[in-house]
Parts: sequence; C-alpha cells; structure tokens
Amino acid sequence: MEEHRKVLELAEQGALPKTIDGTSHLSVDVVRELIDAGCLKAIDASSTHGPAYLQPKITLAGREYLTQLRASMEGKHMEPEKLEESPPASVKGIPDEGHAWSENEREYGVSKRSFGKKINFVTDEFKRKVIYRDVEQAFLLAGQGFNKPAVVLAGGAIEELLRLYLEHKRVTPAKNNLDSYIKACEGNGLLKDAVNKLADSVRQFRNIVHLERESSAKESIPKATAKAAVASVFTIANGFGP
Repeated sequence: MEEHRKVLELAEQGALPKTIDGTSHLSVDVVRELIDAGCLKAIDASSTHGPAYLQPKITLAGREYLTQLRASMEGKHMEPEKLEESPPASVKGIPDEGHAWSENEREYGVSKRSFGKKINFVTDEFKRKVIYRDVEQAFLLAGQGFNKPAVVLAGGAIEELLRLYLEHKRVTPAKNNLDSYIKACEGNGLLKDAVNKLADSVRQFRNIVHLERESSAKESIPKATAKAAVASVFTIANGFGP
C-alpha cells in the first residue's frame, strides 16, 4: 500500500509525470490498479509494448482512498507512550501483520505456504512478495472495516495473478485488463471451474469501487463484499495448474 499512497500523494500535488509507462520511476502496475479502481483517471495509451497512461489525475475516490491510507499509516507511527495506552491488537480482535496469515488460515483454510504452492508459476521473488503483501493487507483491511481498499487490493491481486498465469501459459490477452484476462482464460480452457464461478463476481468487485456506485449508504461496499473479495483470491488460486 505504500506505493499506492506515494502515487496518490503525487497526484494530489499535481506532481505525477504526464506519461507513466514501463520506463517510469513509478510502478505502472500500481497506476493501472488505481485507474481500474477509479482512484485515478488517465488517457489509456497502452500498446503491444506494454501499458502506458497519459495525464493521470486523482479522482474523488482517490482522495477518499488516500485519506484511508494516511489514517492507516498514522496508526502505525503512533508515539511510544500512546502505543502503551492502546490495548494489544489481539485484545481488539485485529491481528497484526505478523499474525495475519495464521488468522487468514483460520478463517479461509489457506496458509501462506499452501497459497505459495498454488502460485509457483510466479517465479519473480519481488512479485511474489508484492502479491503476498497485498493479499495479507486486503485481509487485514477487510477485518477492520476498510471495505473499499480491501476490495481494491484483492481485485488487484486477482488481476495480477491472472496476468502472470496467462504469461506462464504463453497466452496473449486482447488487452491488459481484468475482463480480457478472464476472457483469455475462458477462450483457452484455463481455470474453467474457478473462472466460471467468479467471472461475474470478480468484475463486480472491480466495478463496485467506483465512486458513482456509492450514491447512498445502501450502495456502499459492505463488509461481506470485502470478505468475499479476499476469498475470491484463493478460489482463483485453487484453479491454477502446472
């Protein structure tokens, strides 16, 4: 989430580069996730050479998400005396990051080790760490009621896993987005059971985070949706084959 916060803060200041692509110092994958989630808007200039975005700007949804990220960071950097006054995370029912995967295993029946075996096609160590981190943080955010960022992170993890799996299978999707990845899996007979179960719901997870869908409290993202988004990461991972 640190990279997401950095990009959004630069966008808030109007300091993002006019063009962001694979050669930029900022992660184009993070920018793409934020655009897909409605946190940034930009002109899509992607091509066969890779994703590229022009004139990225922050949206109202992005400002909201940035506020949540800052609140989360402030909680991590409390002064020592304030930390001593706060009850332990276990007392409040919120696991710290070191215990997130054990809590995840208790709730979803998936350990970090078993999840890692399912995604063994992700051979880049950095990418594996990013996926572990985002799934872990999505779980923590969903448990604390930060439903929207939990859905954003879980949806982003699913999208990246599908992209890497198609790359592993040497399948080229029509476009670099979630719908195209799902269609490529369907068209090539990959992840048949998982994709059939989740094609509609995964699209809903990514669409629901846009601000215009939160015009009333009734339409805001419920905790159950955030929890389901995290569970969907493991449902998709279960379908990965050699």
